[in-house]
This record gives sequence, structure tokens and C-alpha cells, in this order.
Amino acid sequence: MKLRCLIVDDEPIAQDILEGYLEPFDQVEVVAKCSNAIEATKELHETSIDLIFLDIEMPQVDGLSFIKNLEKPPMVIITTAYREYALEGHELNVVDYLLKPISNERFLKSINRVLTIPDKVANNQPYIYLKVDMKMVQVFLDEIKYIQGLSNYVRVFCDERTLITYQKISHLEEVLPGQFMRSHRSYIVNLHKVSSYTSQDLEIGDTAIPVGGNYRENLMAELSRHQA
Repeated sequence: MKLRCLIVDDEPIAQDILEGYLEPFDQVEVVAKCSNAIEATKELHETSIDLIFLDIEMPQVDGLSFIKNLEKPPMVIITTAYREYALEGHELNVVDYLLKPISNERFLKSINRVLTIPDKVANNQPYIYLKVDMKMVQVFLDEIKYIQGLSNYVRVFCDERTLITYQKISHLEEVLPGQFMRSHRSYIVNLHKVSSYTSQDLEIGDTAIPVGGNYRENLMAELSRHQA
């Protein structure tokens, strides 16, 4: 199953930019593009939608009013040129708030937030996309063992492969859900993969991952929650 998306924006160029950003993601399908909330409401009544990319300043009905009037809204990512609506947008539980012009890197962070929500993705197997060698590679969260940050790129160590993606470790820390924690300024670990630990290091397979002083307290507290 694919995530079914609706793009709602009164600017055709903005619609095309979002559709272009979504094109590499084969697990996401753009069902329709609408120029106003009236058209979007019709689409929602006619088909199942998982995710809406929604502009705010539109004719007839603005984007925020549109969300408020939906009985069971799908996931929403707001796309707007206006900062002043950010608080109200987050109070409506939107997934993300993107300011135009939207960079490809910022868009990637946003779509990865959607794909890591377990009850929203196909077969309850959350995943992210990583840009590797000029293409977007799907990586299921449960296959990631740990991540090593190296300057402006990271190595993602998985069960059967290692991927290199050119982004900062702080970006992945922000996107990944609670089973992933920073253990050191250079490492993020999948807590589901930790076979043993001390206050100084974690063992994942045959690899010892250091525990940094700035991360020790939170990490030990989380691991201790699972002690018998």
C-alpha cells in the first residue's frame, strides 16, 4: 500500500514543486492537486487520503479553517510563506510546518517524519528514506542497528548493509522515533538492538558503542525501564 497524498495550493508552481519532490518516493502517491479547500473537500469525500500538503492563504476558505472543519482529518503538512500561523498549526496537530520556499533537504525531513509514524504507514513497518548516491533509498527502522556521524555525513549500519548519506547526525536524531537515542555525540543507537550495556558502552552485535557523559543519564534511564 502507498500513502495517498493530496496537494492543496492555489499556486500551480507550488503544486508542481511539491509533486516533483514527492516523485522519488515510490511509497507515496499523489492522488490529486487542488487549488482551494472546496476542491479538496470534494476529493476527501470521494477517495481515501492519508496525507495532505496544505497551503494556508487560499481564496474562499483558508487552510487552517479547512482543517478545523474536518471531522477526521488525515495527516497534514502545512506549506506556507507565513511564519505567524505556526503556533496555531501545531495546536491542530499538524505533522510539520514548512516555510516557502521549501528546500529539498527540509522536505525530506518532513516526509520522513510521516514515514516513521508506525500506525500511519503500510503494514505497520515504519521506514525512512535516505539519499544515497543520488537516489532515495527506503530503510525500515527495524533494520537499523546504529548510526555513526562523521562530519557532514553519516554511516547507517543495518542488519544486512551499511549506507552512507550526506547529512548531519542531528537531522536523523530529530526525525527518528523513540526507539532511537543519542548515546554519544557521534552515535545514535536503536535500543531494540542493544544486547548488553554498562554506563560506559553499549553492545550491538560485535560492536561496542561509546556512551558520552552528556547522554548517559537519559540513556540509562530509558534502558533501565526494561529491566526485569
